Amino acid sequence: EIGQQYVDFSITDDLNTKTAFSDVKGKLTLLEFWASWCGPCIEEYPNLKKAYAQYKDDGFEIVSISDDRRKKDWVQAIKKHELNWVNLRDAKAGDADPFLIYGISGIPDSFLIDEEGVIVGRDLRGDDLLRAIEKHLYQ
Repeated sequence: EIGQQYVDFSITDDLNTKTAFSDVKGKLTLLEFWASWCGPCIEEYPNLKKAYAQYKDDGFEIVSISDDRRKKDWVQAIKKHELNWVNLRDAKAGDADPFLIYGISGIPDSFLIDEEGVIVGRDLRGDDLLRAIEKHLYQ
């Protein structure tokens, strides 16, 4: 819920390195749930890439959690769409802890989390995401 502390978890990246969400240090972090086969997720890639390029030097980070069952599909989508931020996936996909912890029942979904670990936004897209980033990075 907005206003609550985030809950930490650990899953693997594309090199099979276990990564904890808390390992990612940013002033503002978008926890993004997606999959390579998800049409609305693919439509959102340009907005995410724009936000990341525009704000990463000011402390904005993205951590994407994939719902892909097949690692090959996930890795290909990361490369094809140049999703150059932290990308994580659990072999259990939708049954992975992050999906259960955050109550994800459909994708795309996301949580915007400030540097204190407080959830400050949910399911922000396009200009709404950019406005929220501006507000929380520069207030």
